[in-house]
Amino acid sequence: MSTFPTIVGHRGARGEAPENTAAGFQVAMEAGVTEIELDVRLSRDGHLIVVHDANVTRTTGERGKAHHYTLSQLEVLDARRNTPGWHSPLGIPSLREVVDLCGPSMRFQFEVKGADRAILHRLAHQLVDFINQRQMNDRVVVTSSHTGFLRMLGTMTAHIERGYVAEYRYQQPTRRAVALGCTWLMPRHTLVTPALMRRARRRNLKVSTWTVNDLTRAERMVELGVDGIITDFPTSFIAHFQRRAARKG
Repeated sequence: MSTFPTIVGHRGARGEAPENTAAGFQVAMEAGVTEIELDVRLSRDGHLIVVHDANVTRTTGERGKAHHYTLSQLEVLDARRNTPGWHSPLGIPSLREVVDLCGPSMRFQFEVKGADRAILHRLAHQLVDFINQRQMNDRVVVTSSHTGFLRMLGTMTAHIERGYVAEYRYQQPTRRAVALGCTWLMPRHTLVTPALMRRARRRNLKVSTWTVNDLTRAERMVELGVDGIITDFPTSFIAHFQRRAARKG
């Protein structure tokens, strides 16, 4: 696998199990992933939690913002609503629970969404403390499309890698990533071209692209030389690239 990009489990294994849940991260680990992308927010009582949307509705069917729930309330919600047929209830986990579950060798992309500045400031402090206490600096990159958050994090610490999440070409992804002091660029897969990769390499940026769910497109990303491929289907992607490596070997 070393000759291929890292296969990164998107929200665990979003296409195979309920996203951002303990079961989803377990499926990703069983697939053999060495890196996981997940979303970090704050609960009402100040805990780092793992949930993508600002609201809990899409994944749980309940109403309200995740930030308005305490951790204990979030843990007893059922976050499998958008994964029909999943066999058992699953709560919204804390970041601590997920990191403990995944073990000391797992690498992570912690994505932070935009929010109120005061919330983002608290989240940044919490996240820096968490990463430092766990001595995870060498296996975490904190990512965001929110330039203010990335700048804020950069003023707090120089020891945690940051990545700029880009969805549109007009955002001038490589230039903005460098201006923000990021070492990683996380572009939408449609942005990844030979020209973007040349600019990224000139600027010493590593590239992890999202969300790639088609193996033909994944092969194109390999040809272009990306460092990571974020996918909802890590089981089939890892199996594909292992077979490919065996044929080459």
